[in-house]
Amino acid sequence: MLEMRGEFVIARALAEAGIPYGLGDLRVSIPDFLLADGAGGGGGPVAGVEVTAVSPKGIAGLCELVESEGGLGDVRVELEFTAYPSPLQDGAAGQILDAVRVQAAVLAGGGQAGDAVVTVEDKKNVVPVTVTVRVRPGWGPLMWQVTGGELEGPMASAEYAVFQAVRGEAKAEQGRSLDGAPVILAVDISRYGAAWMRPARVWAGRLAVNEDFGAGYPFAAVGVFRQSLATSAVLDAAVGIPSHLAPEARRTVLGLYERLGWTAAPTD
Repeated sequence: MLEMRGEFVIARALAEAGIPYGLGDLRVSIPDFLLADGAGGGGGPVAGVEVTAVSPKGIAGLCELVESEGGLGDVRVELEFTAYPSPLQDGAAGQILDAVRVQAAVLAGGGQAGDAVVTVEDKKNVVPVTVTVRVRPGWGPLMWQVTGGELEGPMASAEYAVFQAVRGEAKAEQGRSLDGAPVILAVDISRYGAAWMRPARVWAGRLAVNEDFGAGYPFAAVGVFRQSLATSAVLDAAVGIPSHLAPEARRTVLGLYERLGWTAAPTD
């Protein structure tokens, strides 16, 4: 339900900023929110906002896989990553689960299990990732941590995940659906690993110069935001605006973010 809650958080932010909007029709490929000009003159929307979310499915899916494995007995599983992986393909997840099974079997037989190391090779992870698997006696929740001190890898993975959110023709159609009116893609990064460690002003600058912002990119701008169950406000919202965006669309996007009080970073 967190992705749906993200849409409500954005809706509340628009309402509090006094920005009139309507809801997109789920039966056609248009954005979640259609923004009006507030002048009451009718006509089509002046902009749109499409809300989506990214989450670290690599680690989250792996943890669910291990936690759902039966027959391990009373063991405590610890996973240690040298960097935060963006993708974690099925083959790597299967190797890690096999290592957990082997160590659990050793413990069940009265032996002492040694650590296992699995290398994750996927160029989308920016940096090489190794996973150390430890299974210890005594029941406990699965624990995982990223030990690498460098943030370049995790942050690059987070950026990759944000721009991956637009992959697929259906999402691209939403970005191009308003007859030239700019559509912003707002990506909830609340659940994406270390993404929260980058301040909004840094996120805005990094998004603006991302190499995926080619002239054929379907959205006028890409923003990121966080949400928390403790508040209904949008947290740390930032937007990057590509250099190829037409001046009128640029003014519309910048004006929208100024009214919302969010951080924007256009490129010259």
